[in-house]
Amino acid sequence: MAMKKTSANPEFLYVPIGNIVVMDQVRSNINTEADSFKSLMQSIKDKGILEPLLVTKGDGDSYTLICGERRLEAARQLELELVPVRIIEAGKESGETIALQLTENLQREDLNPIDQAKGILAFIQAKLPDKNYDVDGMMSDLINYDRSPEYVSKGFSDTVSETSKISAKSTRTMSRTISLLKLSPEIQAEIRSGNLPVSQGYLFAANLDCPDLRNSVEFWVLS
Repeated sequence: MAMKKTSANPEFLYVPIGNIVVMDQVRSNINTEADSFKSLMQSIKDKGILEPLLVTKGDGDSYTLICGERRLEAARQLELELVPVRIIEAGKESGETIALQLTENLQREDLNPIDQAKGILAFIQAKLPDKNYDVDGMMSDLINYDRSPEYVSKGFSDTVSETSKISAKSTRTMSRTISLLKLSPEIQAEIRSGNLPVSQGYLFAANLDCPDLRNSVEFWVLS
């Protein structure tokens, strides 16, 4: 099916939904049973997609999604053939592009603690690629920032401030959230599904070197 171009804005198009590709770093676990998602589907069914998806031009007729995965998934479930997109100029590997993608994910109401942690980590990594942050390194710098913000670089300070505003989390809470990524994939899956309270996850993550607690974590997974 051919795309449609609006006359008012040449960068605003209606494109076949199958031509839109979702990159790994923006792909997330959308809870299609959540009330917020069902409300979004109903809104799109009644009024259409009011805010175009943000994309970059890919190869051939493809487009790479930057923002709007929930709208895209809702459109797929409604079996829409065309969706409105706005094309921007941005490289696929651009840190700014990835930051745009993660901004939308971090602001989702249905985001679980593990995906929040991954989003915060990836957002700061994308904004500060030269730092080569892993979980421990980022937690260390977040703790140092919380204790003595005057001793960290302006770039890190600005990024932390931006991340805090987007995620609606304090620096200390961001550090605790990221600590969940130190847990095993099995424990993370339990937290993501809601079977294990996130407060228990924080406790496990803070005491991974404690033999007794490690045994209780293993018991939780095996039980």
